[in-house]
Amino acid sequence: MKKSSQENAEGVSGQAGRRSRRLLLLERTMYREGCTPFTSVFPLHLVGTFQENRLRNALARVQAKHPLLRCVVEEKTNGPCFVMQDQPAPIPLRVVERQSEDHWQVETRREWTKPFTQEEPLVRLVWLRGDGVHELILLAHHCICDGHSGIHLLHDLLRVYDEPEQELGSYEALGTVEDLVPAEGLRDRKVRSQARRNVLILRTLSLLKRLLPQKPAAPQVAPEQIYFHRWSVDRAAVEGLTERCRAENTTILAAASIAFMQAFRDVRGVKALNKTYTMVNARRFLPRLGTDALFGLVPGVPLLMKDLPQPQEMGAESFWQRARSVKTAMTAQMDRLGAGLYATLLTLEAMHDSYASMVTDTERAAVARHVTLSNMGRIDLPQQYGDFRLERIYSPLVMVSPTPANTVVLSSFGGVMEFAIISDEHSLPHMQATAIAERAMQILRAVAPAQERHAAVAAHQPSAMQVVTT
Repeated sequence: MKKSSQENAEGVSGQAGRRSRRLLLLERTMYREGCTPFTSVFPLHLVGTFQENRLRNALARVQAKHPLLRCVVEEKTNGPCFVMQDQPAPIPLRVVERQSEDHWQVETRREWTKPFTQEEPLVRLVWLRGDGVHELILLAHHCICDGHSGIHLLHDLLRVYDEPEQELGSYEALGTVEDLVPAEGLRDRKVRSQARRNVLILRTLSLLKRLLPQKPAAPQVAPEQIYFHRWSVDRAAVEGLTERCRAENTTILAAASIAFMQAFRDVRGVKALNKTYTMVNARRFLPRLGTDALFGLVPGVPLLMKDLPQPQEMGAESFWQRARSVKTAMTAQMDRLGAGLYATLLTLEAMHDSYASMVTDTERAAVARHVTLSNMGRIDLPQQYGDFRLERIYSPLVMVSPTPANTVVLSSFGGVMEFAIISDEHSLPHMQATAIAERAMQILRAVAPAQERHAAVAAHQPSAMQVVTT
């Protein structure tokens, strides 16, 4: 990690504004020492013409908008910090001649295992340049960029490429706790009292855990073992499923959650799935955080798994009953998360001395027996621009090395729904991921409206990039 002569971990204030801030604890656990891949990936398919100089200028405009894109991470006396650079390195752009329809998957696999250099921004772009057909692959470190942030970066990039005279605006906040939590929240006795109780509980649990016999460390998962398996659903099937969810007073996420929970159990057995989580966009609970500000923390809430049927036994009526129950329970969990989020942030910032043990626990974690759903929802980007058309947004991905995890990502654009399973060969063999994808789609076909049941829910055969040693 880059060393700095500056010792003020919280940054300095003045006419130029805040110049640095310490990484939040959860940002530290993702960043580690800068050598562990934890990358958000956003691949786009475009048709039309592109010019390299305009693309570089658009990247420079996006970088000028976001303070964190003008920072590097430096080690200071009380932890790593984002430090603003007076003359930041530009966002890297790598141009590759496009070889085939699947070439983007090869480049994605190459890029998502590659750490970001310590002298450059925590974002980079790959352009697969073809004759009127292109892919852009945006990669960002997850410590500064969740899915919501990535989509906003793409929106701004395409907007100012297409219309260079457009103003993107700017902001100065670097994302400190003070930027996220209002002053009245920081002073609130109830919030501070809850944070102190949380810290006491966490420290007590940590001490008790150290007194227990330590389990053998799980085999290390190399980045090269992590794969993604993606497939898509056509417009007709998406419309049918959406209409049925609306009629059943539930959501696509709740329905997909039930389908994937059952599919994991059907393929791997009941004992192979202990918990299911869904990720939550924390911005809804952090009104001080700008809607287009970079932010990488994505809390999760557990989903209701009560009374799931035995493997291979999922009827339509019971499916929709469970989907409604999951929606209700999910809403309640999110409300509880929001009510306690300020206290949670203060709790975590009081636990920086536990960083090393948190990383150790993560690296010793056993094979994942849970699944996490990340619902990007409908991606709201224009399709038609002056010189090009945005034809497709492939499923956003996240490299989760070295944590064993089973992640399912859902997104839709232009009427097509994309799915991806991200895991590793040790936690979930690739063949089983394929079987889970097929079983989940089979369940959704079975519970969709009668007129849609024979629509191609899997409009394309599930396609995946095989694990390639790099």
